[in-house]
Amino acid sequence: MVVQARAAATRRRIIEAAVTLFAENGYGETGLVDVLQHAGVSKGAFYYHFDSKEAVASAIIGEFHQRLVEAVDWHVDSDAPTLEGIIRATFAVQCLMRSDLTIKIGQELSQALSQVSVAGARMYGEWTERFAEMVRAVIAAGELRSDVDPADASESIWAAVLGSHLVSAALHDDPYVRLARSWRVLLRSLLPKEAWAGFDSLLNRIVADYAEAPCISVKGLAASSS
Repeated sequence: MVVQARAAATRRRIIEAAVTLFAENGYGETGLVDVLQHAGVSKGAFYYHFDSKEAVASAIIGEFHQRLVEAVDWHVDSDAPTLEGIIRATFAVQCLMRSDLTIKIGQELSQALSQVSVAGARMYGEWTERFAEMVRAVIAAGELRSDVDPADASESIWAAVLGSHLVSAALHDDPYVRLARSWRVLLRSLLPKEAWAGFDSLLNRIVADYAEAPCISVKGLAASSS
């Protein structure tokens, strides 16, 4: 048990060192020696856990994926998804990408690196299908219009989350306000007109909640580091 705990701690140090250096210097400008020095581990200890810098990047992407799964599962009942749950889950995901450095770097790696494109592409495929399954359930429950295509809706939702994050980071504005705008456009095509006002009010409440207490709806899943 002691050996396992020590090995887990070493692996954690390597990942955290890589995240810090990728954030400060970029993936391409960070060498393996830099990671070893920052983590304070030997080359042998590194290769016990990873066979390359790319493998560390893939592990970071994996953590990004797992943390998003936890956030979405907290908001969406897998047995009976609701549209409100899906909406709240997207704001929780937005919060993680904004506030947790590992999540932020994981998202950037999954999007940008050709070296780990297989891992990144697989993750995005899994997420669009995950949202598509939730949308199918919500359609079956009668919350969405029956002519909504689950795959198209899922891709649009995921694009709204990522797009809001990227544009807000570039313009230094509020990602929650931007995501709410995207949802308002999406909901016009997903809902009957008589349901628009209720969900507009919901979006206003969610944005206000995040303005008062960032990441309040993520059940402590977001780290305090940024």
